[in-house]
Amino acid sequence: MPNVPEIHHLRNVALIAHGGGGKTTLAESLLFNGGAIARRGDVEKGTTVMSTEPEEIERRVTIAPHVGHCVWRERWFNLVDTPGYTDFLESTRGVLDVVGGAVMLFSGEFGIKTENERLWAMAEAAMVPVIGFINKLDRPRADFIRALGAIEARLGVTTLPLTIPIGVGEEFGGIVDLIPMTAWSARDGVFCQIDLPESARVDAEYYRTQLVEKIVEGDDELLERYLSEGQEPSLEELHKGLREAVITRRLLVIYCGSGLANIGVRSLANGIAEYLPSPLDKAAIKPLNGVDPDHPERAVARAPDATEPFSAVAFKTVMDPFAGKLTVIRVFSGVLENEQAFFNGTRNQKEKGGRLFRLQGRETIPVNRLAAGEMGAIAKLEGVHTGDTLCALDHPIRYHRVTFQEPTHTFAVEMDAKTEDKVAAGLEKLVEEDPTLRLRRDPATHELILAGMGQTHLRVVLDRLKRKYGSVATLKTARPPFRETITRKARVQGRLKKQTGGRGQFADCWLEIEPLPRDGGYEFENRIVGGVIPRQFVPSVEKGILEALEQGVVGGYPVVDVKVALVDGSHHSVDSSDHAFKTAGAMAFRKGLAEAGPVLLEPVMIMEVSVPDDVLGDVIGDLNSRRGRVLGVTPKGGGGQVIAAEAPMVEVLDYGNMLNGLTSGRGLYTMRLSAYHIAPNHIARVILEQEKKE
Repeated sequence: MPNVPEIHHLRNVALIAHGGGGKTTLAESLLFNGGAIARRGDVEKGTTVMSTEPEEIERRVTIAPHVGHCVWRERWFNLVDTPGYTDFLESTRGVLDVVGGAVMLFSGEFGIKTENERLWAMAEAAMVPVIGFINKLDRPRADFIRALGAIEARLGVTTLPLTIPIGVGEEFGGIVDLIPMTAWSARDGVFCQIDLPESARVDAEYYRTQLVEKIVEGDDELLERYLSEGQEPSLEELHKGLREAVITRRLLVIYCGSGLANIGVRSLANGIAEYLPSPLDKAAIKPLNGVDPDHPERAVARAPDATEPFSAVAFKTVMDPFAGKLTVIRVFSGVLENEQAFFNGTRNQKEKGGRLFRLQGRETIPVNRLAAGEMGAIAKLEGVHTGDTLCALDHPIRYHRVTFQEPTHTFAVEMDAKTEDKVAAGLEKLVEEDPTLRLRRDPATHELILAGMGQTHLRVVLDRLKRKYGSVATLKTARPPFRETITRKARVQGRLKKQTGGRGQFADCWLEIEPLPRDGGYEFENRIVGGVIPRQFVPSVEKGILEALEQGVVGGYPVVDVKVALVDGSHHSVDSSDHAFKTAGAMAFRKGLAEAGPVLLEPVMIMEVSVPDDVLGDVIGDLNSRRGRVLGVTPKGGGGQVIAAEAPMVEVLDYGNMLNGLTSGRGLYTMRLSAYHIAPNHIARVILEQEKKE
């Protein structure tokens, strides 16, 4: 592999697509054509460069981003193979924040899928220029024209084919490159130029005319020459116009072929080299603006130049129990030398640096330096996490941090009590590796809670937990953190009198308890006068009350929103003690709970649900059936609707699966705890019966 070229020859490219779109196979063909690998691997056999994890090989899906590189026509490609299945799609968001451009693959059979729409929105948000590749045109049901129409309709973008197929489905035999008007085919595995078939000539001339007309529309001088003189733009002018159209996202240029058959991939590589931006171009689209970590109100900027102070962003973390931690970075400015210390602008701490590598899938290739525009990895940076900004010690900067969608599927982790610490430690490592995972301990239910983007995502996490850290765990539905409260006042006595032959135990206290407004918490008031209960025993009474608060009388849940006043009592000069008054306080409070109209409080979630227009009614109907309350519906930019609603947590524990089913995977939602409401009696009975069974 030659040395890395000048920064204007670099192309940092994400390969993005729906699950099963063929990204990994396309990457394999690009690497092979570029001479980076001697032979192409097979996804089905798990032999591709980008298939690095056993869970990926077993499931034949990309779970995390993987980086490879090759050279094509003097351009250095850093290719990032990204996840496309819904459960892992959010990891692609972090990649789009650091690349210059993207190739989006579309299905030759189906044209566009929901994941393509989400990825398109991510690319727009990250200001990433995209070129398209209609893949798998050798499949029996492939239809190039139908795919083009679906892309335009669903993405709301004007497509511009630069290559068209020669036949489709079983008749697919090659492609026509419209700019030079040359035809290409693969014969016996060798890609070669062929004569333009007459069967493809009419379509080729039609699309070639469209291509020219759409390019001249963006340039007044070219348009004038074309309309008045019938003069087509030169080859150089066509390339310049196409580059402008791609970088400004005015048009979606489309290539086509088959990554598996390696047909059309060379033309696509030419398009990557010619039209997608270099780091210099990308900085012009999206400047390298950040802030001073010590003074966030102070803006700081960098230029994509090796002479600038070093800055980079960590966009992936790999945790290996044997090799240690590997942090994958994209350098935005300056140069990082091997073992060079630097500053973590996100966490405001110095890092001692480490060995540097260039990546080719799972292979790590040692290098001495990484310069502006490059991608690589640093070994054993314990304090660096995905999304962190790394920078020169004497020139700190912090770039905008990617915000990932909050996890939508939450479960409790079940494990053997003897292995609990080991499981928790292993999961913490996996959470550090995956920014779309969350792990916490629920203080109310004491369950270890794991949240992810879907059930498949979480099953993969448990598989990796077993493989990497030798820990076995399962998932179960998390218990909603119910509470209890009271609805009326009560005055009760707690009296403890025991005589066992020696010193006895005596304590007598009267409590008045009353409900507080919701979220009122707990209040204690001492109204003792005349010393009927000595001052030193009052804290003991409250300690007993606090212990009793932990377990109510309805279902054994914590008690909230209650005020307790200690109003009267008596003591014995010999037999009274702290322990006796603590016991009497707990006895009185439990008795008071039973007499003060105890009720069950259920957690209520505030939700935002984004759905396509055609399923809005179905989703609202489902929310209503779950005791939900719709608070409002607002149109979403780019199409669709956003429903604001609230619903009891117990009704939406499985909401992710339901929403996927109702919307065919096109719906998204977020939810967070909003409040606690009194559960209706018939609902409370069902909840308590279920809890008793469990």
